Amino acid sequence: MPRAALTAICALLPALLAAAPPSGSGATVLICGKVFDGRSAALSGPTEILVGGGKILWMSRSVGRPEGADVVDLSDRTCLPGFIDVHAHLMYEPGDFDRQLVTRSSAMKTLHGFANARAMLRAGFTSVRVPGDQDQGWGAVDLKRAVADGLVEGPRMFVAAHPLSATGGHGDEAHFAPEFGIQGSALADGPDEIRKMVRRELRNGSDWIKIMATGGFLSAGDDPGIATYTEAELRAAVEAAEALGHHVCAHAHGAEGIKRAVRAGIRSIEHGTFVDDEGLRLMEQKGTFLAPTWSTVDWLLEHGESAGFPEYALEKIRRYRPRLLERRSAVARSRVRIVYGTDVGVYPQGEAWREFISLVASGVTPLRALRAATSEAAALLGRDDLGSLTPGGTADVVALPGNPLDDIHVVSQVDFVMKEGKVALRPSKKEDPR
Repeated sequence: MPRAALTAICALLPALLAAAPPSGSGATVLICGKVFDGRSAALSGPTEILVGGGKILWMSRSVGRPEGADVVDLSDRTCLPGFIDVHAHLMYEPGDFDRQLVTRSSAMKTLHGFANARAMLRAGFTSVRVPGDQDQGWGAVDLKRAVADGLVEGPRMFVAAHPLSATGGHGDEAHFAPEFGIQGSALADGPDEIRKMVRRELRNGSDWIKIMATGGFLSAGDDPGIATYTEAELRAAVEAAEALGHHVCAHAHGAEGIKRAVRAGIRSIEHGTFVDDEGLRLMEQKGTFLAPTWSTVDWLLEHGESAGFPEYALEKIRRYRPRLLERRSAVARSRVRIVYGTDVGVYPQGEAWREFISLVASGVTPLRALRAATSEAAALLGRDDLGSLTPGGTADVVALPGNPLDDIHVVSQVDFVMKEGKVALRPSKKEDPR
């Protein structure tokens, strides 16, 4: 055996022994026909995966069958790392968000989140980042904790409970009478207010800070192309968050707002709809991640009116329609680190696979799209135990029929889901090849 391989095995052995289940109790063996490991340019296989203690213990052509292990035959399927959606809203549904904001309590929004979290998990998404859920309370944090405690079935969650918005910006509910004080975001103007709001969000359970760098489409009284925060204000958010060990993502459609956010050190740009060539170069140089959320634009263009979105939102979509698709090919050609973000909540959470289709239709290769939802998304979150199938990693595994590198549409057919070694969904017919 080569010295390098022996050294790697010896380094990994203590972790494997610590995680190993006693005499097969709690162990699972996945028999995979093909494997996409989250990084490689081609599928491998056939491969067997031994899982125990929530970890992948070993992978090889034959790992052996511990006595009493649950053996899952996926020999006619492709196994992949659990998908990661870095821009998912779990506490509202498509339609009139204004109505939902004022007619549903925080508790009711959170209850809707229970069902939507389950739908995401069963679609193959074992991790999600929630960048604000238009909730005046802290329901997103409570939902995250309920999932972590096993009270609710769903993906592990990384939460930015309330986006930071400038007065009059995307997130300031400007069309409601001001005396009612209805807000789904955290309003903050100027570096000092922003620093205080960042600390408040983190104190109360947020993992991330989201800041609205430009206007948006689904809000009244603002324009998606207009930058609403200065570079100094954005930098204040980054400095305050990173001083406490956290990162900032920025909602940004317009080219100028994107460039301000990148120069300020924002870790990921959400949407990036009108990014120009200078902005793409800046993102490449700084390693800034981009979550395009193209599937939401595609869905709104087709279904926005029938789904009951308000007229002010539909008017902006109609006005900007010629520009909504024009920058996609430039992004696809760039070396920007694309990560998988859907903006579900605008469309149904159980259809979070749609972003794969939109990415590939816009010129992103299937391999890059799959990496966006696995290893690249894990890198954004700073979780190297997620997003890949490798011994020692967290046992998040999904399986589907077919080869997604040949036909990306098969991502809508996930029929096996494992999160942290626990099976959440399995094919309707369970076979034991023994």
